Amino acid sequence: MRIYRGKIEPTAQEITRALTKQGLVEVNPEDREEFQKDLESVMSEYQRMARAINEQAKDIAGKRGLPHSAVGKIRRGLSQEKNFKLDDDALDYIVEQMIEIMFNSSNVEEVFGEDHEINKIVAPIIKKNMNVDEEIDLEVRKKIKHLEDAEGTRNWELEYARRKAELERLKKLT
Repeated sequence: MRIYRGKIEPTAQEITRALTKQGLVEVNPEDREEFQKDLESVMSEYQRMARAINEQAKDIAGKRGLPHSAVGKIRRGLSQEKNFKLDDDALDYIVEQMIEIMFNSSNVEEVFGEDHEINKIVAPIIKKNMNVDEEIDLEVRKKIKHLEDAEGTRNWELEYARRKAELERLKKLT
C-alpha cells in the first residue's frame, strides 16, 4: 500500500468523522482538529519510514553491487529489523498505530470501541483513499498505448514513470 501525501488529510477527516459518529471514540469538539492531526501523523510517519527503508535498501544494493531486483529482498529484511510492516501488511500496521495513538492521545477523551470495531471502520476508509495505484496505472497505460509493443523496454519504463508522476501531481497525490 502506498500512502499519498495528498490523501492523508481527507483520510484522517473521514476517519475522525466516522469514529466519532459511531460513538467509538469521544473527542471534545475543540480537540477534534488535533485528534485528526494525530491520525495524520500516523500516516505521515508511515510514509516517511517506508521511504527511508526504500532508500536504505537501494543504497545497500548499490554499495554491494547487487542488481535492482535485490532491493525488494533487502527492503523486506530492513522492515523486519525495524518491526515495520510493508506491502500487504501495511494496512493492519497503520490501523494498529492509529488505535495506539487513540489510547495515548490527550486529544481523545475516551475510546469506547474495541480494536476490531475500530479496525472495521478505519481499514476500509484507508483502503478506499489510498488504493488509487490501479486507477493511475490504467490511466497511464491508456496514455502510452502507442508504446504498448515496447512494454518492458527502457523507453517504455521512462515514459511510464514520467506520465505516472505527472498524473499524481495533477491529482495532488504527491
